[in-house]
Amino acid sequence: MERFNFIFIVAGILFFTLAFVIMGALPLAQYQGIDVVSMDQIATNIPYQFDELARDYPEAFEKAFGTTEPTADAFKEALETGRQAYIAEACWHCHTQQIRRIDPNDGTEVGHDVSRWAPDTRLESEADEYHNAMNYPHLFGTRRVGPDLIRSSGRHSNDWHLAHLWNPRETSPYSVMPPYTWFFDDDQGKVPNKRGLGMVTYLQWLGSWHTQFAPSQYEDLPQLPFDESWYPPYVPPETQPGEEGDPYAEEDPYGGEEDY
Repeated sequence: MERFNFIFIVAGILFFTLAFVIMGALPLAQYQGIDVVSMDQIATNIPYQFDELARDYPEAFEKAFGTTEPTADAFKEALETGRQAYIAEACWHCHTQQIRRIDPNDGTEVGHDVSRWAPDTRLESEADEYHNAMNYPHLFGTRRVGPDLIRSSGRHSNDWHLAHLWNPRETSPYSVMPPYTWFFDDDQGKVPNKRGLGMVTYLQWLGSWHTQFAPSQYEDLPQLPFDESWYPPYVPPETQPGEEGDPYAEEDPYGGEEDY
């Protein structure tokens, strides 16, 4: 019996070692020679939307980053803050960051990804897009309750993103995304805090390495009538997720206690 125990122990150690080499050491060695773009290198190409944030929200910008100028250091801090908030709020549960491939044999798209999420560039996601400090680890995501975001830069203005974060149904009437009122320092959604500015910076950075849309122009816009009667009813939350009285926790259709 002791002989069999010894064999099982040795076999277990060997299989564990083999798995570690195949699943860990070999992939790591394979990518040792690949250059990873650092945050300093990323900050050499600041999207114009970051300049607009500094100009449009000077007091909030200075409070968050210690300066009113859209410097490289402020941009790096905003990007890292936004990515941390993106992870902490589990945005990757409902949004992907990958444009799936076009079949080289017949040119068909997987899930019509290119037409839906990258109609301007007509490019699927490529490996070198993820070889940077902001994608370690990557945030590919696994499902799309909301749209893919890897080409989100410039598709909407900063104000649109902030309005969407404050109350998603103001910009997307049938959105199931919860409001993120704690990204703001006021009760009207007009003063974004550091997390709010960081999140917008991060979203406007995604895809900025491809063709940028022109800056938004607000001068001489026509005054059009606006009818809110067709909007779904919306009741703003009075608490943050996880606190007592949280409307999302109370209305959980599955009877659980987990916030989502």
